[in-house]
Amino acid sequence: MKPMGYKNTDAFYELAHEGRLAYRRGDNLGIYAMAQLVLAYMCDQTYDWDRDRNQPPEKLRKANAPCRYYTLGWSGFAEDHGMVLLTPEQAMSEDADKIMRKRELNAKKQFSDAAVWLQERGIIKKLESASLGKNAGFLLLLGDDKENKAVEQWARQCLHLPMIW
Repeated sequence: MKPMGYKNTDAFYELAHEGRLAYRRGDNLGIYAMAQLVLAYMCDQTYDWDRDRNQPPEKLRKANAPCRYYTLGWSGFAEDHGMVLLTPEQAMSEDADKIMRKRELNAKKQFSDAAVWLQERGIIKKLESASLGKNAGFLLLLGDDKENKAVEQWARQCLHLPMIW
């Protein structure tokens, strides 16, 4: 996949720097590396929001395209991160399909667990659930409350979803 959200990625690093992606681990703070990897990928694969003007960039406004809206699901993430690769021996094995299915289930679980963790912390928000042939749609909440509200209103408008006030 070709990266597009470099401003989103900058916002991700701001969140990490502020400690919003950390958790208590005994007397210390720890990081959930898979959640950070998932969020960084989501940032990279979604359209940027114009943080200076707190609105979508002109090009996206004209195209009615949502910003910070991730719909690639777990499979794009898993493929781009080599999570479903087989060794040559596994690929030639009679059990190749079984091994691949196990790797896919593991990748899906890791991605899903990370997404739940990010949702619980208010860093992403599911706007659309997955349905047959369609991945769930996650809105990235990378800014302050005012910015996140504007990003969500724009996404809902683009996606023809009810507005929440």
